[in-house]
Amino acid sequence: MCQKKMNIFYDKHGFTLIEVLLSIVILSFVVSGMFMFFTNAMTYTAYSQSKTVAVNIARGVIHYMERLDFQTINAYVHDHMTEQTPFIRFDASSCSNTSLFPNEDVCQAVFAPTVNNVTYDEEDVQAWLIPYDQAIWSQIKTNPPNEFPDPLKQTIQNEKDIKENVSDYLLRLYVTVRSNNEVIVLKGVIANESIR
Repeated sequence: MCQKKMNIFYDKHGFTLIEVLLSIVILSFVVSGMFMFFTNAMTYTAYSQSKTVAVNIARGVIHYMERLDFQTINAYVHDHMTEQTPFIRFDASSCSNTSLFPNEDVCQAVFAPTVNNVTYDEEDVQAWLIPYDQAIWSQIKTNPPNEFPDPLKQTIQNEKDIKENVSDYLLRLYVTVRSNNEVIVLKGVIANESIR
């Protein structure tokens, strides 16, 4: 009995059409998986970069505000604060007030910077000052103003109360920076020169 061996791949030197199509399908799955990985990595990197820029802008605003004269800012806060608005909001449009901000160009560079060809304006970068007054703080914590962005409201809700009266020495400072429809909140404090 003689059995004839059937060779599926036909013993010719070359690939069949089925082998070529199968290898193309396998290769396309591998390449599309790699493409998706690199696309997601680039998206995540761009998001991280914009968030890092926003945090650095907020740090710059905090550093700038901490170096201003405490007595002048404290007097301005107490003179312009009302019961309906127990806070003061600064942005790039506030830089024209030379009694608070001695150099308008520096203030504009801090509150309206251009980073990576993206210009941040008064809607993007804001500083919020709240005195260390227990009655005002309780009012803001229980009924946050509508002007506050939601992340700022959440940050204030998580803050601890301070029992001591330090309003003559400190002002609460919150900086919000909007980047890619996300608001970054950093907190700081403006201190009286006598305790620095």
